Amino acid sequence: GVTVAGDRDELVRAFENLVENALKYGASGGRVDIGMTLAAAPQGDEVAVAVKDYGPGIAPEHLPRLTERFYRADVADSRAQGGTGLGLALVKHILQRHRGRLGIDSTVGAGATFTVRLPSLAERLPEPDTAQPAG
Repeated sequence: GVTVAGDRDELVRAFENLVENALKYGASGGRVDIGMTLAAAPQGDEVAVAVKDYGPGIAPEHLPRLTERFYRADVADSRAQGGTGLGLALVKHILQRHRGRLGIDSTVGAGATFTVRLPSLAERLPEPDTAQPAG
């Protein structure tokens, strides 16, 4: 497993939000994939968790604004689904508090992938064979 530092409840809320969005807006695809990788980054190892749906996708002009409060790529569809317009803004806020970031990739007609990147604590944990015995 991997370890990240943070508020468990906030991180759970962020991931719940992404999965709920994928299920809600990607419903026509009938499938959501969640994957995790550990990757080296310039500032240290990071955990990347990708939530991918197979729905209608998001037009490129909407991608930069999706994390703005109350912004909706498709107002009629979002209202029909019961969206508040706060979901991705909340996710972005939580990730910023955890020194993380959110990436969004989408192709119209081929779904969307929301990738959360968080600093990994793996390099800070002592290896089992180098840990000092207690006492």
